[in-house]
Amino acid sequence: MNLFRVEGLVYSNVLSWHVNIRDFCYDIRYILFFYVLGDLLTTFFAIETGIGYEANFIIASLIDIYGFMVVAVIKLIFLFLLFIEYTYLTNMGHNALWVLGRQIISFMGLIIVVNNMLVIYGIGSPLQLMCAAMGLF
Repeated sequence: MNLFRVEGLVYSNVLSWHVNIRDFCYDIRYILFFYVLGDLLTTFFAIETGIGYEANFIIASLIDIYGFMVVAVIKLIFLFLLFIEYTYLTNMGHNALWVLGRQIISFMGLIIVVNNMLVIYGIGSPLQLMCAAMGLF
């Protein structure tokens, strides 16, 4: 088995870091609730009822081609990549960076769900208004 040393830590060429799935799931509970589940449900409801549409043109194109399940697959890929980030950052001792990253993603999920709910209730999308004011749309 090949071993190498990085900053006082010994690693093998086999990924042997300690990973606790329960801790990961607890850490991402708000990401799961807002960014994954909340966004999926509110987006699906808005699109299926004709109240709203997917503003991200890449995701909208993928939905047109493959159906709404592509959004769930993208969310699963995101969770897998997030797990890799969690594993790396926590095992390297960068816990503060992990906490910051997950809080930013959770807050972003909350903003997306609130935006979707405002569209569903007919108030409109404050995100689109803000982007239009900045000349992004």
